[in-house]
Order: sequence, then C-alpha cells, then structure tokens
Amino acid sequence: MRTTIFCLLTLLSVQVLAQSTQIDTTHQLSDVSIVAQKINRLPGAGQVIDAKKITMLNQPDINKVLRIVPGVQIRDEEGFGLRPNIGLRATPVNRSAKITIMEDGVLMSPAPYADPSAYYFPTFARMESVEVLKGSSQIKQGPYTIGGAINLISTSIPQTLQGQISAGYGSFGTNQQRVWIGNSGPQLDYVFDVSRIASAGFKDLDNGGKTGFDRRDFMAKIRLHNASTAKFRQSVTLKFLNMTEDGNESYLGLTFEDFKQTPNRRYAATQMDYLDLQHQHVSVGYVGSLHDHFQVSITGYYANTYRDWARVNHINGTGLMTILSNPNDQSEGYQVMTGKANGEIGFQSAARNFYSQGVQTTIRKNLVTGNVRHEIQLGARFHQDQADRYATLSTYQMNNGWMALSEAGIKGNAENQIRKAESVSGFLQYELQYKRLTITPGIRLEQIKLENHNYGVNDVARWGANLTMATNELNVFLPGIGFNVVMNHGMSLFGGLHKGFSPPGTPSAASAGSQAMAETAMNYELGYRLKNKNLRTQLVGFYSDYDNILGSDNFSGGGAGTGDMFNAGRAKVYGVEVSLDWNLWQVLVRNESRKLNLAVAYTYSDARFADTFENAGGDWGSGVVNAGDQIPFITPHLLTASLVYEQSKLNIALVGRYVGLTSTKPDQGTWYVPSDAVNYNDVNAIDASFVMDVSANYRWNQRLTTYCAINNALNTSYIVANLPQGYRPGMPLSVMVGLKCAL
Repeated sequence: MRTTIFCLLTLLSVQVLAQSTQIDTTHQLSDVSIVAQKINRLPGAGQVIDAKKITMLNQPDINKVLRIVPGVQIRDEEGFGLRPNIGLRATPVNRSAKITIMEDGVLMSPAPYADPSAYYFPTFARMESVEVLKGSSQIKQGPYTIGGAINLISTSIPQTLQGQISAGYGSFGTNQQRVWIGNSGPQLDYVFDVSRIASAGFKDLDNGGKTGFDRRDFMAKIRLHNASTAKFRQSVTLKFLNMTEDGNESYLGLTFEDFKQTPNRRYAATQMDYLDLQHQHVSVGYVGSLHDHFQVSITGYYANTYRDWARVNHINGTGLMTILSNPNDQSEGYQVMTGKANGEIGFQSAARNFYSQGVQTTIRKNLVTGNVRHEIQLGARFHQDQADRYATLSTYQMNNGWMALSEAGIKGNAENQIRKAESVSGFLQYELQYKRLTITPGIRLEQIKLENHNYGVNDVARWGANLTMATNELNVFLPGIGFNVVMNHGMSLFGGLHKGFSPPGTPSAASAGSQAMAETAMNYELGYRLKNKNLRTQLVGFYSDYDNILGSDNFSGGGAGTGDMFNAGRAKVYGVEVSLDWNLWQVLVRNESRKLNLAVAYTYSDARFADTFENAGGDWGSGVVNAGDQIPFITPHLLTASLVYEQSKLNIALVGRYVGLTSTKPDQGTWYVPSDAVNYNDVNAIDASFVMDVSANYRWNQRLTTYCAINNALNTSYIVANLPQGYRPGMPLSVMVGLKCAL
C-alpha cells in the first residue's frame, strides 16, 4: 500500500510535467534549498545563515554558529560540535532527535524513524549555508514538524572554475585542512571537496593518553545536464559522501569537586573509551524544468552509518552515577575510577549499524490568474531505515592506573536487537498571493510502520529462540495554514498554525505496559519582519500545545540506554524570538565603504509539563513529575550578540553568547546549581554562562586570505551539562590561525 501511494504521486508529477509547454532557459536547476529566495515572504519564521557569514566566523563548530539564530536550543557536549544536541522552539535537545535534519534537502539522521538519535551529524566545515525553519514555514518537511527543520547546504557546484585550499593550526594541536574544486561545462558540472579536522583534545587524561579526534570527509557532486538552449531543461546529479571519525571521547564527566580543581580532567577509567564512526551516503537527483513556473525533482538516496562507542560502564559492579553522586560513600569505586586503586571495570561496546534509504519527489507549479499568483507544491517520499544494535560487555582490570582486558564479552551479550521503520509521506501546499497578501494552506500525511526485533542477550547468533517482537502502525494527518502580509516601508506581518508531529520510535519488545504514542502538538505563531537598507529585524511569538510529549531513555541523556520512548502527557510551551541586524556605520557615518553591523538574537522560552506522571528515566531523571514542572534543558533566556566590522580587505567579528540558568531536572521551585553546599543529587540546574569569540580575516590579494579565530577569548570556566554522566566543561581559551588560498 505504501509503495502504491508513492508510485501514484510520482506518476502524477511526471504526467503534469509532460503537459507543460513553456521554457525559460535561464532557470537554475537546483533542489537542495528549501526556501531559496522566499525567506522574506515565508508564512512562518525562517532564517538563513549564508556563506558570507559562515566564512567570516571561521567556526567549524555548528553549535556556535546556530546560536546566532533565535529559537535554537543547544546542549554542548564534547566542545567541538561533532555531535550537537539541538532543539527548536523548546523541543527536547538530546541527540537532536526531535528535529528534522537534512543535507541538501535529504534526511541525514542515521535512522530518523526507527532510532532517531543523531549520533552522526554532517561535518559543518564543508557547509556553505544553513537554513533554519520553524512554525508553518516547515510543514513540507518531516517527519519532525513540531519544532522545525535544519537544512545544511554543502559546497555547491560553481558556475566557473573555482576552488580553494585552506589550512589552519591552533591550540590543543587542533588542525584543519580543506581542498575543494569545481566547474561547470556545457553539459558536465562537478565539485570535489576533501576536508579534515583533528585535535589532540583539550582534556587531560589521568596518567596521560589521547582525548582528541580525527574526522575526515570526502564529498563529490557530478551533474549532467542538457544544453542551455534546450526547450526542456533537465539535469541528473550524483552525490557521494564518505566520512570517518576516530574519537577518544567518553561519556564520563567529573564530580563537582574535581571540576573545580581541574575542569578539563578525564578519569583514568576512561582511557580505553573510543568512538569509531563511519558514514557513507550516495544520492541521485533528477531535476526537470520547463520554465520558472514548473519544476519537478526526484531524488533517490542511500546512507549507511556505523557507530561503535566503547566506554566504561560500571566499576566493581557499581553504576557510574552512583559513584559520581557520592564519591565519599563510594570511595572504593571512586579510587578505581581515578586509577588510584585496583579493581574491576565493566566496559561496554555499543556497536550500531544504521541504514537509511528512500525516494522523494516534489513538483512545483506556478501560474497567474488576473491579479492572483498561485504556487502549488506536491511532494511524496518513500523511506526505510533500520538500526542494528549490538552491545557487548567486557571486563577490564585497573592495575596501577592502567586498564587491561581480563574477559572479552561475546558480541551482543548486553543488547541484541534490530529496529526497523518504513514510511510513506506526502504533502500538498498551496500558496496564493494577492497584491501584498500571501496565504499558504497545506497538509502533510505520514503513514508509518515500526518494528522491533529483540533477539535477547542469550541468542547472539540470532537464531530466534528467544525472539520477541513488537510493531506499531500510524496514519497521521497534519493540516496547517500560514499567512504573510507585506506592509509599507519593508514591513510584513506573518503567522500561522499547524499540527506538529514526531514519530514515537520503534515500540519496546520488552515492555508489557503501554507503548509510546505519537507526539503531537498544535503550534501557533505570530511575527513581524522589517527589512530596509540598514536594518533587518524579526519578532515572533510562538505557542505549542502538546497532546502528548515523548521522553526517551538513552545513555546520552543519563538514562539506562534502552533507547525506548515513553509518554509524558500534555505540555505547554511558549516563547518569544527576537533577531536584529543593524548597519551602524551607514546610519552614523553614512559611508558605504565600510560596515559596522550589530546583530542580536534573543530567545525566551517557557516549557512546562501539564500532567503529573511517573517518569521512566532519561534526561528528565526518574520519579514523579508534577504538572507545572519545567521541562529540563530548555533554557529560558538565550542571547547572542555580535559586532562585525568590515572594509575592503579586513573584517573582524566579536560574538558574545549568554546562556541563562538551565534546569536539569523537572522542577518549579528553588533552583540549586552545582556548589560545595549542594549535594550532587539535589542539583537541579546549571548556572548561567557568558562566552566571547573573536574572528578576523585579512585579504592580501584576490587569492590569499589570512584568518584567525579565538574561541572563549575571556577563558571562562563553565559547566555546559551534567550529562551524559557527570559535569562537563566548555572549551577553554583556544586560538586557530590559518590561510585560505583561492585557486
């Protein structure tokens, strides 16, 4: 049935294409951007971080770049932005599992339906722009439509022969290199992009050892197209991506006492912790266009992700959180953890092999009747993904500060299951533009089948003797409507409402109780935009009324690591987003040869549970959650301000980021941040922090540019989170210098 629905929609698009007869040979064949040039008349909040801004910031950490957009919630983890925890409009942030993540318009999470935690995130160093969509402007995207969508635009194929070689070196042995080259010909276009970023790490392991990483990317795009004089413009683009990462990274953080003394410390028990990450992606995209009024695109894609994060699991049979919460009472385990005593260490390898594949098609038709412009978009996607999860528990012995394997576990003795998902989704969006008014109604459909095959830890060969299965099927109808009214002097008013949705993940094969239901919410927004020569600003109010919000049980969120989701009932979320970009130099000096831009992004969020329930774990903790409790890790106050000076050869950017006090447990009373006077288990918030970054570029000539980036210029010592296990530091003062040479 799912395949039949998708085929019908695809055939419809081809038939409509065959009926069109006009031509515009100047039309650019592209389908990687969601909003293209429509950002100023979207029926919802949307912002684009363009190539100029990204180049100016010299920032490979997407966490720091996304903070210049209001409405984005982020929980830092390892300090380099390799595995960001992102939420939009107060959706839970853990592993970016509640937002739609795309690269060039294609889903990029390893298994977005079956196992949504985004352990792989595209390397930001090779991105040329980022689109962030919220509210009714992202109704076409899915499957996660409550908070919003992030679309990363990778290096595009240039119109003429272009390329660049860049290299940088900085603190902690951090180094990055990148080479890209591309060209467009009469019928063959291409771009190749090779990049590497590596570091020795800013944390210091007890007794010495590696705490850094090495990530390498290769991307290629090859496009075939007919001649520009052809009546029917067509192109086929092959995209290939291969990424590998070797990371000496751990889930284990620090006690507060140890954080105060040496915030960048790593315990001896983490010396064997290691992440092996590999990702391959291939897609073939067809775009056909007869004129600006009609376009069809069809993309087939396949991705495979392998992730094995091996790490310390317990010490002398005691859980790590038990030791961290009271190292005095658990002194024996703590001494083993720090390498000062001998003991037994449980060490778990969490190997997971993901695949994701599908075909998606979109048709776009524009027409004019009198004074009314119409745009119709119809899209469909057939998608399958799977997560093959093997977890293996082995035993090491800590001896004089060094770990040695004493008993190798049998593969799958800690977890042994396969999670599968299959979906057919479609959308229909109609845009009516009459004079200054644009109205955009739309619907989205999701038909999903989810399966969990749990073979059990005693059947590692998967013969099926102990197999338990669970299935879940959903049919979801998601309507929405938005509007945009253009007023005088570059002002516009926009708003909308839509029903948002998040899949419930695969059902638990071990649970005898109720299974997770779909996460749904009615979402409302009202906003104001102003754009003129020297000032751009946007003010948005939003409100999400959840019928059912979902929690998750992951190690990365402080849970038991089952990966299961659970129902948490109703929730209420509201907030305000403010963005401003003001060219002060032109206003004050009236000299266009230079610029001094002040940009501000502020977000206020209030996210609370509306029902009382027994929590099942994860980053919401455990025990009773009361109606009115704040949802953890949704920061009420976020502020990023930047001041950028530009002239013909030099630009300098100062970026300050304020992250307000953030709850770490559901609560609504007094907030207790880490301190000597507060027990670890009583801490329910992380204190506010302010960090400043500086970036500068100097262009010597048309080809050669020198750059410098200073992160945490004030060398602020601060806690970014108490997850996955223990307190984790933000990156201290670091400097990167480098060269960019255009080919």
